[in-house]
Amino acid sequence: MKTAQADFRFPVLGFTTDSDIWGLPDLDALTTCGPRTLAEDLQVGMELVDAEGCRWIVSSVLRTGRAGSLLSRLMPGPAQFRIEHELELLTPLSFADVQARVCAAMRAHPDFWCEDEERDTVLPARLAEVSAVATIADIHEVLGLDSFHAY
Repeated sequence: MKTAQADFRFPVLGFTTDSDIWGLPDLDALTTCGPRTLAEDLQVGMELVDAEGCRWIVSSVLRTGRAGSLLSRLMPGPAQFRIEHELELLTPLSFADVQARVCAAMRAHPDFWCEDEERDTVLPARLAEVSAVATIADIHEVLGLDSFHAY
């Protein structure tokens, strides 16, 4: 199925194959990326989990055009592209499973969440924040997840 057919409930979490977590607050964020995302196939194999725990895997990404207004295209910075995903539906996850997966991703890349000297203090606090929230939207809020716009 294509991105537009998936009926996502936003926000969506993206778990890439390198155990990173991305935040996709709306359809625009999901369907916009920078040149590196396309060049390195960063989203191929990514699992998307929406606010209700529904889950898809990205089997391919197709560039469909340029994103942004003409004025924004003239501004310095990386180009923005509009993309469409080919998705395969997977079994849903419980919220507890999503929390555990987020925490596992944070442990896999502690340098994304704190400085080396803070691993014993800041990382456990950040993990506790994720464990204390009640929704995927709360995970977005406490972690301030990045989207693919700049990449």
